[in-house]
Amino acid sequence: MKLHSSKGKKLGVNLGILFLVAVVGFWLFQGLAQAQRGGFDEDEIPLIKVGDTFPETKLTAPKTKTDKAYLGIPDEAGFYLREVKADVMIVEFMNVHCLHCQMQAPILDKVYEAIEKDPNMKGRVKLLSIGVGNQEKDMEKFRKEKKVPFPMIPDKDFVAMENIGYPEATPFIMILKKEKGNFVVKYAHLGMIEDPNTFLAKARKLLEGIALKPTKQNYKSAYHLMDPHMTKEKVRKMGIARLESLGYKVLKITRLNIKVRRPQQVYAVDLKKDGKTETWFAVVGAEGKICDVCHDVYFIYVFDKTGTIRDLLPIQFPKYGNKLFNKAEVEKTRKAIVGKNVLKPIQFNEETDAVTSGTMTSRLIFKSVNGGRKIYMKLKKAGYIK
Repeated sequence: MKLHSSKGKKLGVNLGILFLVAVVGFWLFQGLAQAQRGGFDEDEIPLIKVGDTFPETKLTAPKTKTDKAYLGIPDEAGFYLREVKADVMIVEFMNVHCLHCQMQAPILDKVYEAIEKDPNMKGRVKLLSIGVGNQEKDMEKFRKEKKVPFPMIPDKDFVAMENIGYPEATPFIMILKKEKGNFVVKYAHLGMIEDPNTFLAKARKLLEGIALKPTKQNYKSAYHLMDPHMTKEKVRKMGIARLESLGYKVLKITRLNIKVRRPQQVYAVDLKKDGKTETWFAVVGAEGKICDVCHDVYFIYVFDKTGTIRDLLPIQFPKYGNKLFNKAEVEKTRKAIVGKNVLKPIQFNEETDAVTSGTMTSRLIFKSVNGGRKIYMKLKKAGYIK
């Protein structure tokens, strides 16, 4: 066969054109599909996995000099994980209200004790717990009650959790090894681990330079798993019923093609009251559960063109035992949010804003609404807000 015949060239050109059409068609289809579902935020952080370097995140330093000395970090307010003087680290993302995190605490205590008794591991393998959504006082109380001997630090604003791509829940454990000045993930697991030897055996192998056997990743990003099951029609009916109860006539509700963090949705709501017509914006908010036995948090918040939050509608507000907020608890949450402005940080005060047995849901609602500033700026850039 002559590879360079005119017939062969023609065939090659035709195949090339077909391939190009197929590729362009695929991307056009993908773009259309994304436009139809509103699009996803281009700033979404990839989920951390084995082989990844722990992200450059400034963590809150432990308060005591003893804990700082254990980690080998400077006596400052913040630090980076790469600064920790260790060859291997066991890092736990947890929450003080999470049942499995509470149950895992004594297991990690045993891991710490075994490491400190082993001359080959002491000083080379270190533990750290990061409290997702927790405050300093939460960590101190938990540590005292569970007699945790290693450092525990808060991630009050979910910064560290967000920077690893927001795994679907806690407890989330990683074993990392320092390579070229940075800690690299060698093992990651979602959920409680009951056997301390699981950690110890893996840490020993890494110290000896033995690669860990690959394991199937048992976790996903919370953002990819969440689904509020809110169709455009459901949002329309829910919005109309609520706003008409407040005296507004809803003229039109339109889903907007604004790129937001999945699975959020953004709508323009044209309404009328006392002869005045205006446009508000409704965001279907979604926040992943913190504990692996809890349910996700879903709701709709509405703000006007000044950024002032005008309403809050619950879809799913779970509390302890995955029971839903009652009417009084919903109203308490609404009063804490409505009237605030998405352009300014909305502070969460656990003493006054949290619902009993629903502290983390309360915190997650505030977290989500604080993301409204970014959505507002996207609406402004797209010309929906002048």
